[in-house]
Amino acid sequence: MDVVGNDRPDATTVARTMRVWRQAHPGATLSEIECELDRQLRVVRAELLAEVAVAGADELATCPSCGTTLSRRGAHERTLVTDGDEALTLSRSYATCPACGGGLFPPG
Repeated sequence: MDVVGNDRPDATTVARTMRVWRQAHPGATLSEIECELDRQLRVVRAELLAEVAVAGADELATCPSCGTTLSRRGAHERTLVTDGDEALTLSRSYATCPACGGGLFPPG
């Protein structure tokens, strides 16, 4: 996404990228500029959404039935599509209760 070399997009990166894009497209209409900006912002939005969605995911939860700390059962990847039509792959951890055998996985 970023033509200036950053791996992680943010508002400053989008602004720099848009300046570079604008220089490469001097005849772009306002609608074309807006479309390009929206495209780039969808990428930033997806990155932030992924970060927030997995925040705290490494913390082990307790079993809702008996209160025992759950044991990790592994992680599975799931690819979703955001409202902005960006593909978003999340790694979701699954857990099992060693006491009662109940299972838990994050919603989504």
